Amino acid sequence: MNHLSFFGIKEEPFRLTPDRDFYFPSRSHSAVAEVVRYGLDTGEGFLMIYGEVGTGKTMLLRKLGNYLHSHYETAYIISPQLTPRDLLFAILQDLDAVDQESSTMSAPALFQQIYDYLLGRNPLGKRLLVIIDEAQNLPEDSIEQLRLLSNFETDKQKLMQILLVGQPELKAKIYKSSLRQLRQRITISETLKPLSRPEMAAYINFRLNRVGRADLTPHPGVNKIIYRYTNGTPRLINKLMSRALLMSYAAQKQHIDKKSIKDAADSLDMTPLFNFWGRLQNENL
Repeated sequence: MNHLSFFGIKEEPFRLTPDRDFYFPSRSHSAVAEVVRYGLDTGEGFLMIYGEVGTGKTMLLRKLGNYLHSHYETAYIISPQLTPRDLLFAILQDLDAVDQESSTMSAPALFQQIYDYLLGRNPLGKRLLVIIDEAQNLPEDSIEQLRLLSNFETDKQKLMQILLVGQPELKAKIYKSSLRQLRQRITISETLKPLSRPEMAAYINFRLNRVGRADLTPHPGVNKIIYRYTNGTPRLINKLMSRALLMSYAAQKQHIDKKSIKDAADSLDMTPLFNFWGRLQNENL
């Protein structure tokens, strides 16, 4: 018997992979999603989403997936450590718009090929949305290439919109003086925040309810300990709660208590992010 079957659970409620069936609409996630939809619908050229590691940026993109694909033609770039030329090629490749000649084309030739592609697609009524995930890793000259791509437009509308998604380092990079022309074009800039403690409790309950064991939801005193270790970051919550289930199983307990959480944290080498009074242990965290 594995630990999940001990609890009568058929699937892991706290998996680390972004599963849309387990999407929890926190206040921050819902607000960011609404602003992004508004910005895209009104034709804004550049949009940005920032968020710390593990706050659910990829999950949010996946939740928006059906909406984006139904309203836009999308190119999704997930390996952004690309030169300007390789970035252009990656966009065309994701659009399935490359041929044998494309692989040896220069950057200017690929740039022109994207423009020709956009002009050919425009009568179909769908704008192109280029999504760059982990955009903080883009070299500055590749970010500048995106700015040049954003110039593609007709008399009435943009032919291309660009959504940059990344960690806070992206914001620091964008605010460099060398990228000030790009910064002036960013009209939507939203920050994805961790869950509050009440939201964290609701998040845990939501996930356990999805697998039919809402009764395993920890009581408020245990949630306080969980929040100290995670600061409401979904990935850390999933990591800690998944291990806590294992610890409860090892102790043959049909509940998750403070000891389960502390044992799980110790096994994962996690230390409290907050002291007893809720202050950050390390101001640089």
